[in-house]
Amino acid sequence: AGILLAPKSGEETREDLKKLAKEYQDKAMDLYIVAKKIVERKMRNLKAAGEKLDENKYMELVTEVIEEIKKDGRVTADAAKKLSTQLKSDWNMIKTEFEK
Repeated sequence: AGILLAPKSGEETREDLKKLAKEYQDKAMDLYIVAKKIVERKMRNLKAAGEKLDENKYMELVTEVIEEIKKDGRVTADAAKKLSTQLKSDWNMIKTEFEK
C-alpha cells in the first residue's frame, strides 16, 4: 500500500512494484529449495532404514516438513499451502529419483 500511495511517478511506482515482486519470487524459490532439501533428507533416511516410499508416505513427509516450516514462522499459512501444493506435485519426479 505504501508503494501505491507514495508520491512517485507511475513509472517509478511500476519499477518499485517489479522489484518487490522479484524479491517475493526469490524468497519463495529459496523457501521451496529449503523445503525440498528437508524432504529429500527425510527420504534418504527412510531409504537408509530400508523403508519403502510410496505416494502416501511422501505426502506425509511433505505435510510434516510444511508444519515444521510453519512453526519456525518462516511462512504464512497461505504461503505454506502453496509450498505444500508445489512439493506434492513433485511426487512423480521424486518417485523416479528415489527408485535409483
